[in-house]
Amino acid sequence: MTTDTTSEIVERLADHRLDWDRIKRNIGAALHHEMPDDPPNHHLGPYVAVSRLSGAGGGAFARRLGEALDWPVLDGEIVDLIADTFELDGAMLHLLDEAKANWVREVLGDLMPHQVINLDTYVHHLGKVIRLVGLHGNVVLVGRSAHLFLPRDRGLAVRLVASAEERVRRVINRDGVNAADAQKHIEEVDQRRAHFLEHYFGHSVDDPMLYDLVLNRSTLSDDELVDIVIAACHRRGYDK
Repeated sequence: MTTDTTSEIVERLADHRLDWDRIKRNIGAALHHEMPDDPPNHHLGPYVAVSRLSGAGGGAFARRLGEALDWPVLDGEIVDLIADTFELDGAMLHLLDEAKANWVREVLGDLMPHQVINLDTYVHHLGKVIRLVGLHGNVVLVGRSAHLFLPRDRGLAVRLVASAEERVRRVINRDGVNAADAQKHIEEVDQRRAHFLEHYFGHSVDDPMLYDLVLNRSTLSDDELVDIVIAACHRRGYDK
């Protein structure tokens, strides 16, 4: 196993920055006048949308998959793009994002600006931006129910799961918390994500029919997981 040199890491990050800047330019043009606000389904994709249990390491898996496919990976960048495009406060939008939305509404309420605290408006912007990211195509999207904003026949929806023990261990290592706090965090995040999907799409996050692949990170290595997704992309012609 080889270790990347500093220059190789910097070069890869620079390439990712270029990908991200290109996507922002393309979507900015689409949102303003050069492309339709709501592109037809057959123009969208290909994409891989990664849904994940809290603590299953979905972000790290998505980045590894993106490197293997040579596709950009959009996670929190989606929120930054919404903020840039609609001239909203990025820090406030990140508080509204996905798993944190219910907590923000309950705790902060009217203390936040109306245009930011309005979750329905945020989700409307989210859907528009995700569809325009889909118009760019060749992208890995992390979370935010992206696969439900996009046509299922134009991409691959993947659900990443792992055992409770592994998820707790990963959160402990990531956040430096004890096991009890890690377990509490996992339960709260999973609950908020489930509520988000059920409220806006009327589905249970655990419904396997929402996904093309449900992958267990506790029983499969990262290489096996990536190989499975790439093989599915190849069979559908997405990696050409």
